Amino acid sequence: MATSTVAEYCRAVEAHLTRVNGGHLVRIVGPGFVLVRDWEAQGIPLSLVTRAIDQKADRHRQGVAGRSGRPLRIEFCENDVRELFEDWKRATGISTGTTADASSEATAGEPAEVAATTRRPSLSKHLERVSDRLSRLLGRQDLSESFLGQVNRTIASVADARDRARTARGVARDEIVAAIRPLDQDLLTAARLALSADQLNELQRQAEADLAAFRNRMDASAWGNAVTATLTRLIRERFSLPVIDPDEV
Repeated sequence: MATSTVAEYCRAVEAHLTRVNGGHLVRIVGPGFVLVRDWEAQGIPLSLVTRAIDQKADRHRQGVAGRSGRPLRIEFCENDVRELFEDWKRATGISTGTTADASSEATAGEPAEVAATTRRPSLSKHLERVSDRLSRLLGRQDLSESFLGQVNRTIASVADARDRARTARGVARDEIVAAIRPLDQDLLTAARLALSADQLNELQRQAEADLAAFRNRMDASAWGNAVTATLTRLIRERFSLPVIDPDEV
C-alpha cells in the first residue's frame, strides 16, 4: 500500500491495530501519534509496521492468556518496528545516515572470530523451529501441490540436517550450514512459481511503494537490488516461509 500523507499512514496503522485488537479501537494520539509520524518521516514501510504489530500482538496475547488483558497500544510495538526496520535496511542495502546505521556498519566490520562467538545460536534448535514452521504449511488448502511437494522435500532435508547438527561443532557445523543454504532459494523459487502473474505484479508494486521514500538516494543498480530484496521478503511473508540459513536470521 502506498501512503502519501502522515494522516493516511496513521489511519492505516490505526486500522491494523484495531484489527489485531479484535475490533477494539485504540486511537493513535499524543505520544503514539508522534511515534508513528516519526516512522512515516523515516520512510519505514507500512508493511513492516503491520508485521511488527502482528509480532507484538502474538506475544501480547500469550502474556495475557487466561486473564483479561488490555488492548495492545502502538507504543508497545516500537522495539519490534525498529528491529524489523534495521533488518530490512541491511537486506536492501539502504542507509539512512542515522546512528543506528553507523552501529550496524561497525558490527558488520567485526572480525569473523568475534562475530562467530556472538552470533552462533544452536543450529539444531534453529532447524527444529524451521521444521515446525514448514510443517504448518502442509495443512493449508490454498497452496498448490507442486509447492507443497517442495515443502515436503525441504522438511526432509532440514530433519536430516537437524539430526546431524546435534553433535556437530566447528567445521562440521559449517558444512551442514553450507549444505542447507540452497534450501532457502529452492523454497523461494517454488513460492514465486506458485504465484499468479497478477499476484507477483501486486507484490512488485508493494516492494516499490515500500522503497519509494529512498528512491532519490539510489542509482539504478542499487534501486534494482533493493526492490529485489524487498520482493523476496514479501514473497517469504506471503507464504510464511522461515529463514533456513542461520546466518541470515
